[in-house]
Parts: sequence; C-alpha cells; structure tokens
Amino acid sequence: MKQAQQTGLVLAIFFVSGASGLIYEVAWFRLLSLSFGVSVYAASAVLTAFMGGLALGSWVFGKITAHWQQNDPSKRRSTAASLLRLFALIEIGVALFAFATPPLFAGLTSLYVWIAREARPDPFVYNAVRTALATLALVPPTFLMGGTLPVLAHLLAAQEQDRGQRLGLLYAINTFGGVLGALTAGLLLIPSLGVNGSLYLGGALDLAIAGLSFWLARHWQTERDVPAPVAPPAPSQPAPQSRRTTRTASARASGGRTIVTTNISMRLAHNGAVPGLQIQSAVNRSASILKPTQLALIGYALSGFAALGYQVVWTRTLAIFSLNAVYSFTIMLVTFLIGLAAGSAWMGRRIDRHPQPLALFGWLQIGIGMCAVIALYAFARMPTLLDMFTARTSFLASLWAEFFAAAVIMIVPTILMGAVFPVVARLYTAPSPTDASVATVPDQKGVGSRIGRLYALNTVGATLGACMAGFVFIPLIGLQRSSLLLVALNLIIGAVAVLMASPASGERLRLAGVAGATMLAVALLPPGVYLGFREGVIPELVYYREGVDATVAVFKVKYPPLKMSFVNGRSEVPTDKHSMRAFHLLGHLPALIRPDAHNALMISFGNGIASGAMATHPIPRIHAVELVAEQVEAARLYEVENRGVLDRSGFQITIEDGRNYLLRSTERYDIITADATHPINSSSWALFTQEFYTMVRDHLADNGVFIQWLPFHDLSERDYRDIIHTFQSVFPHTTLWYTGATHSFLVATPYPLTRDQILALDAQLRGSAAGADLGDSRLLAADLIMHADEVAAFAAHGRIVHDDRAFFIPAMDRDRILAALEPYARAAAREAGGS
Repeated sequence: MKQAQQTGLVLAIFFVSGASGLIYEVAWFRLLSLSFGVSVYAASAVLTAFMGGLALGSWVFGKITAHWQQNDPSKRRSTAASLLRLFALIEIGVALFAFATPPLFAGLTSLYVWIAREARPDPFVYNAVRTALATLALVPPTFLMGGTLPVLAHLLAAQEQDRGQRLGLLYAINTFGGVLGALTAGLLLIPSLGVNGSLYLGGALDLAIAGLSFWLARHWQTERDVPAPVAPPAPSQPAPQSRRTTRTASARASGGRTIVTTNISMRLAHNGAVPGLQIQSAVNRSASILKPTQLALIGYALSGFAALGYQVVWTRTLAIFSLNAVYSFTIMLVTFLIGLAAGSAWMGRRIDRHPQPLALFGWLQIGIGMCAVIALYAFARMPTLLDMFTARTSFLASLWAEFFAAAVIMIVPTILMGAVFPVVARLYTAPSPTDASVATVPDQKGVGSRIGRLYALNTVGATLGACMAGFVFIPLIGLQRSSLLLVALNLIIGAVAVLMASPASGERLRLAGVAGATMLAVALLPPGVYLGFREGVIPELVYYREGVDATVAVFKVKYPPLKMSFVNGRSEVPTDKHSMRAFHLLGHLPALIRPDAHNALMISFGNGIASGAMATHPIPRIHAVELVAEQVEAARLYEVENRGVLDRSGFQITIEDGRNYLLRSTERYDIITADATHPINSSSWALFTQEFYTMVRDHLADNGVFIQWLPFHDLSERDYRDIIHTFQSVFPHTTLWYTGATHSFLVATPYPLTRDQILALDAQLRGSAAGADLGDSRLLAADLIMHADEVAAFAAHGRIVHDDRAFFIPAMDRDRILAALEPYARAAAREAGGS
C-alpha cells in the first residue's frame, strides 16, 4: 500500500472518530440534562467533566506515545503498528462505554436522587455532587477520546518534514467529522433513532474504525529512509583560553545538504568593557524568562480560554435573535467547527514554509481580537442583517437566515482560531531554525507527547473560559464588555508574541496602529443592549439584565397600556387581554376544582401573575420553581398584576430547573401547574414527555389536580396532537381548555369533570376576585372545549413522546391548529350560552 493511501485511510478513520465523538457529546449532554437539570450550573458541571476528561487523556496518552520513537528507521513499521493498535483499543473502549451508557446513567441518576433526598445538601454541596457524578460518568470515555489526537499525531507527524501541514490536516479532518456528527445527531439521529440508538450507532462506527485500524496495523508499510549526507564539520581553529567568543550555530536541511553557519561576536574593548557580550547576555537573560516554546504553550492555553469565552458570549447573543434556542446553539456550534476546520487546513498547507511562526501566531491573535470587535457591530445590527438574507416567511427560511448571518459574523474569526493550531503545533514541536526568536530546537522525544500537552492545556483553558464567561463575566459586566475583555486578552497575547519574535521599531509602529484602531472602534460601539426586536419601533425599556441563565428585558407600551417581558429575545409575559386571561386561568382553575388544597407546586414562576392569582385562594402553602433568577427580580415590576405575591406569607420560591426539582423531591401536592416557556425551547422540551407526566402523577396527592399550559404558536400540528396524546396516556381524565389566541391548557383530574361541575364553578366566579380576573361575561364552560372522550378522538393518531426521542420541530401551523380546534370551541360556546 502506498504511503499516500495509508495516510488517506488514517485521515478517514479520524474523520469518523470526530463524527462519533460529537454524536456522543450531544447524546450525553441530553441524557445528563434529564438527570441533573438544564440550569447553567448543571450544564457547566457536565462541560467541566467532559473537557477535563479530554485534557487528561490528551496529556496521559501523549506521555505514552513518547515511548515509541520513529527516529530509528528499523523500528518505524513496528512503532506505527503499535500506535494504530493503541488507537483501535481506544476506540473499542469508547464504544463499549457508549453501549453501557443507558444502564450506567440510570444508575447514576438513582444515586443522585438518593443523595439529594437523604442528605439534602446546601446549594454549594448540591452543585459539587452534580459535578462529581458528572465526572464519574464522563471522564472514563472522554479520557480515551482525548488520547486519539496525540496518538495519530505521533503516527503521521513524527518526521519533521511537512509536520505543520500534517498536524493541521489531522486537526481539520477530525473537526470536519465533528461538524457532521453535530448536525446529524441533533437534527436527524435523535428524532429517528433516539438518544440510545444514536449512542449505539456511534459505538458501531467506533468498532468499525477500530477493526480498520487493526487491519491497517498489519499492512502498514514505511518508505525506505535515505539518510541525508552529513556535511563535514567546520575545521576547528584553536583559540587561546583567554579569548572569549560566543558561537551560535543553526543547521538547515536544504537539498540533502546540511548548512552550518557560525557567528562570532566581535569584541569591542573600551576601558576593558565588552559591550557585545553584555548585550548578548541581556538577550539570553530575557529569553530565559519566557522561551518561544513556552510562550506557545501558555499562549495556546489562553487562546483556548478566549475561544470558548467567545463561544459562550456569541451563543447567548445569537439566542436573543433566534426563533429557537436549540437551533441557535446548533448554528453557532456548526459555524464554529467549520471555521476551526477550515482555518486549520488552510494554515497547515502554509506553516512549514513560514520563516517566523511565533510572529504569525501573534498576528493571528490580533486578527481574532479585531474580528471580535467587528462582530459586536454586526450583533448590534442583527435584525437588519437577518432581513438581508430572507423575508423570514417560514421557519426554514428563518433558520437559513440565522445560519448565514452567524456565518458572516463568526466565520472569519473562527478561521483564524483554527489557523492557530498548526502554527502553535509547528512552533512547539519543531521550531523553524530560520526563526530568529528561537534559540534551540526542542528535543525529539515525541511529537505525540508535545501535541498531547498542547491539546491538554488548550482544553483546560477552554473549560475555564467557558465557565468564567458564563458565571462571572456576563453577569457582572454584560455580553458586550465580556467580549471586549476577551478581545483585550487576544491583543495582549498577540503583542507579546510579535515583540518577542521581532522587536524592531517597525513592528512596534504596526502594533501601535492596531491599538489605536481598536480603541477607536470600541469608542464608537453602540450600546451593548441586545433586545431581539425586528420591528422599527421599540417601546420603553424599564428593566434589562444579562444573567447567568438568560438575558431578561421588560418593556412598557403606552398605547395600548401593557408590559412585555422578554427572555433571550422571546416574549414570555405580555399583559395583553388574551395572555392575562391565560395566566389567570392557570392560577384560578385548579384552585376552583380543588378548593380544599393544602399545598401547590407551580413549575415556572415567570413574573408571578399565575402565582398571584392562585394566592387569592385559601391555600396555606404555595411553592414556585423558576429557572431564571432575573425573572423573579423583574417580577417586582409586575406587582399590580401579580398582587405582590413575592411578599405573601406561605409563598416560597426556588431557583432551579423544575423537572430536576421534582425528581429529587419527596413531597406530594394537591395542585401542580406547569407553565414552561414553549415545547420547542431547549429548557422546556423535557416537560412534555411521558416520563415527566409520570413523575408529576407520582407527586400528586390523592384527588390532586394538574394543569399545563400548551401554546401552539411555532408548533407543528403533529407535535401538538402528540403532546395531547402523551398527556392523556398518563392522565385518562384529561380535558382541553382554550382561552383565545394560541393559549390552550391540558387539565388532569382524578375523576371526569361533568357539565354540572363546570356550571357550579361558573356560579362561584360571579362577583369573586377570580371572576373579575377571568371576566364575568365569559363562562368557564366556554373555555372547556374537549372532554376526555373528545380529547382521545382528537389525538387518536398521536405518538407517545418519550425522553429518548422528544424533538419538537418549530413550525408555522397556527392556522391549521386553530382550524382543528374551532368546531370544538364553537360547540362549547353554544353549550355555555344555552345554559
């Protein structure tokens, strides 16, 4: 087999390995979100464990590869075979873990629930437990996954010839595989095969490439190495012992010849002083403080910190303008990976010929920082940018618009980020002897060891960058200033590298020009307030906070007088007529059906309007759970609408993921309500599955009532019927209520609701606070549009939605759903009017 064919097979294997790795990542994150919740703290625990395993594996397997040298031509074939067999064993280990994931994660979930229920730790210990369990779950497979790059780097790039190109291509191919894995896992595999099926497919792919690697190890061939002729040593000239000289030699292979150059410092004596030696000594002392290889290592770690910091900031910003947070993350991730892969492949073809890789590394960092400043201008004009690509007449058109807009903003900086890897890899593994900033060529102990070290520190930096951006920078200084802080980091890294490579006055002038241009661009930036509006008229902004979990904004409109709360750019709590009636029904109806309730759990507090309605009833204890802390803070602006519920006795609120709270709670409730944002939202889809409904049923007291808001804007008709069918599969006595616009409700009672019971409720409403909220002129009997038998007929062809395959596709089926509900609504109105 020819050398090019062997290399092509290795690259194909690594492409598939990258694809399966992203399939695992998507699947594992989804499974662990069901166990640990979807809060930022839970997601960060999973991310830390995942990235930590990659870093540790890269470091350890890099050390292992150092024992297999390819410098000896007689051992190259056996070394290559050993490396391929090691790679195969790694892939087999990952595959076995993928097959064992479902029962293993189920066991960890049970352990987590037991600890949460028995120990009842405080929030700090609670998050530490989640991190520890996530580490236990993810470190073994990610440790193995982290070892693949250093192993194959040692296989393909052990020889110095074309090393930068080989390393860049290897990184690019694996990243392109990750693009394919991310796209197919989120959009195709999980909806069709489910999470477990996707894991099994990833495991099968890993077993396939492991088998191919074993086969390749048996048939690997090496080219006969022709040793380069060694030039005779320069004739030595004895010098007196008292004569001090400094000699620097650099060897450069060119056309099979070794050229040796010798520079002898001229001694310029003046009153016994030796200035030449003093200058050289000062340079040596400066170089001893931070060598170029050390700068490459530290700089690449800080570059990873900045890159993942940008990813967090850009994802949060893009989500404000996106129709769906799940797709905004996918769009950002795919754009990011494409840029990294393209940049690595592009620079890999050029780095081996570049005379000063350290200076190039510096200018790449400066370029990333300047592009990030330009991105801030683009985000400020995001609505206009979206409209440039499409009229956004359909969800698919909107999705394409978001992808192209994200590509315009992020593709150039991510290409530059991807170009950093081959530059740093070349600099750290074999610096160019023509680079004046490099004093010595590092030892050839092992390319895999050095790549493992590089990748490990970059991964650690990336993990810290993601956590710092999400937990510290954004909550304290906001999205725009967080991005500017990362820009400053890039510029500092770049300036240090450029000055170390070439401290000439010309470079200093160029750096001064860059600094001046950046400061001017920053000074002219528009305010960093991202609202997500696409309309031309923006109402009065009365609250804006960029928190850990989301960006929350509250507006006031003078005419008609109303308030609007937006979470990550999506309208959540408007106070228009139809929305207020929906909130009031959610709070009043279960309390009317169960007037003797002693406690209630409200999943999703929002701005508290439904909680305020429920608090008007004589329920001793009401407990609300809210994911976004800033929503609770903004609820102070809704005190008229929510009746100041936050200050009422017997009312308690917890900041937590609602499903996760229910998972670890042992309390049973007379009333449970669920007012999640929307089924298509990344934080809410898990509240519309059979497993969640079963969990609710198990936490209902005898004769308990459960009500869930089911909006149908941006929801497909098929998903709407599937959710109703799933709800009724757990709660047989399900009724469907409709209050206007796109607000519908599913109500579960322990017994069938009769016509006489609904009429009795209508009688109670007249003249009461609940009646004033709901409107005395509109009867509850008109809102109840389907009884249990009608619900069963309406959703007869629906599918059961399970955690494993839950995937709600945004669609513009509002009119179709309204048309399907209209006959039932008309019949209910006639029946209510006739009574």
